[in-house]
Amino acid sequence: EMFAKPLLFTNFLASTRPDSILGNNKDDGGAGGAFQKQSSRYVWARSYDELQVSIEGYLASYNQSKPKMDLVLFALAAEHVCRISRIISIPGGNALLVGVGGSGKQSLTKLAAFICGFDVNQLNITADFTLADFKENLKGLYRRAGLRPRNPVVFLLTDSQIVDERFLVYINDVLSSGYVPDLFTPDEYDGLFASLRNEAKANSIPNSKSHMMDFFIRRVRGALHIVLCHSPVGDEFRIRSRRFPGLVNCTSIDWFHPWPRDALVAVASRFLAGVNLGSEDVAENVMHHIAEVHLSVTEASKRFLESQGRYNYVTPKSFLELVAFYKSCLSDKRNGLSASLGRLKAGLATLRSTAEDVVVLQQELKKTMVKVEERKEATENLLEQMGQQRAEAQAQQAIASKERVRAEKCAREAEEIEADADTELAAAQPLIDQAAEAVNCLTKQSLTELKSLTKPPSGV
Repeated sequence: EMFAKPLLFTNFLASTRPDSILGNNKDDGGAGGAFQKQSSRYVWARSYDELQVSIEGYLASYNQSKPKMDLVLFALAAEHVCRISRIISIPGGNALLVGVGGSGKQSLTKLAAFICGFDVNQLNITADFTLADFKENLKGLYRRAGLRPRNPVVFLLTDSQIVDERFLVYINDVLSSGYVPDLFTPDEYDGLFASLRNEAKANSIPNSKSHMMDFFIRRVRGALHIVLCHSPVGDEFRIRSRRFPGLVNCTSIDWFHPWPRDALVAVASRFLAGVNLGSEDVAENVMHHIAEVHLSVTEASKRFLESQGRYNYVTPKSFLELVAFYKSCLSDKRNGLSASLGRLKAGLATLRSTAEDVVVLQQELKKTMVKVEERKEATENLLEQMGQQRAEAQAQQAIASKERVRAEKCAREAEEIEADADTELAAAQPLIDQAAEAVNCLTKQSLTELKSLTKPPSGV
C-alpha cells in the first residue's frame, strides 16, 4: 500500500467545498496559521476515479458561478490540482508553475483556488500599463490580505504579463520577506496600522511601528498567495531565476511535463465527443491516431534537436489546435460530401421525374400517332384528289394557252386597226376642227333664215 498509485493526499475529498477557510474563525495572533480548512480532512486519494469525481464536482460548481472552463481532468491534471491546492492552502504558500504554453497552468490554478475558497486576482494588461499601475494593484492585494475582513487571495501572474522587468523586483520582495520598501508611504502605513490596532492589541502586539509593521506583513504573507506561471522556452526564465532568486527559493515548483498518451486520448475524446465518427471502434482509433500524431512530432523534435541543435516545442496547445483542425477538416469534407450528395439526389430526382414525364409523353405520343395516321390518310386522299384536279387544271391550262395565243393575235390585229384609225383620225382632225369652228358662227337667227330658204346656195 505504501507504493500504490496514485500517491496523492488532498483535503477536498472528504467534504464539500468549504465556505470558510479560517481554522477557528479568528486570527491566531497573525502568525498565518489561521488559514487551515475546518471542515475537511487531509486524506489519501485511493483512486483517480474518486479524485476525478470530486474535482469534476468542483469544476461544475465553478462553471455555474464563473466564466466557463472546458477542462479535461485526466490523471495528470488532477495531480496538478492537488499540488496547487496543497501549496496555496499552506499559510504563506507560493507556487511556481513551469510548463510550455497551453499546459493548463492558469486554468488549473483557478480551479484549485476555487476549491480552497480563494479569490483569484490577475493583471489586466493594456498598452499603457505601467509600473505605477502594478504598484496600485499590489497595494490593493496587501489591503485585502492584511486588513479586516481578511480575504485570502491568489495573485496569478504569467510571464507574458510581465511587460516590465521591474515588476519582478516587487514580486521578489513579496516572496522573500513580504516587505516592499516603497510600496506604501508613511502616511498610508499609519492608516493601515490604525485599522489593525485593535487586533494587534488583542494579540498582545506592542503599539510600535516596527511591531505593527511585522504584524501587518505576517498577516499579508499568510493570506496572499502568489502563483507564477512561466514557460521554460527561451532564455527569459533562466535569466529571471538568476536575477531574482526569490522566484525559485521562495516558491514550490510544479513542473508541467508533456501530456502522456492517456491524457492526449482523454482530451481528444472530450473535444470530439459531439462529433459523429460512426462506430465506437472508429472513434477510439481516431482518438489514438491523433495522440500518436502528436507524440510522433514530439519524437521528431527530439531527433531534430540531436541533429541540428535547435529546439522545436510541441505544446499541448498544438495538440488542441490539431484536434480543432481535424474537426474543421472533417466538417469541411462532410459539408462537401453533403453538398455532392444533395446534388446527386437532385439529379436522381430529376432523372426520375424525367422518366415519368417520358412515360406520359410516350402515352400521349401513341394517341398522337393515331391521330397522325388519320391525318396522314386524309392527306393522301386529299393529295389524290389534288392530282386529279391538277390533271384537269393542266388540260384547262392547255386550252387557256391556245386561247391566249389567239387572243394575243387578235390583240395585235386590234392594235394595228387602232393604229390605222388613229392615223385617219389625225388626218381628219383638222377638217373636224374647221367644221366645228364654222359651226360656232351659227345663230338662231341664221338657222331661222336657213329654214326659210327653199334652195340654199352651195356654200350654205
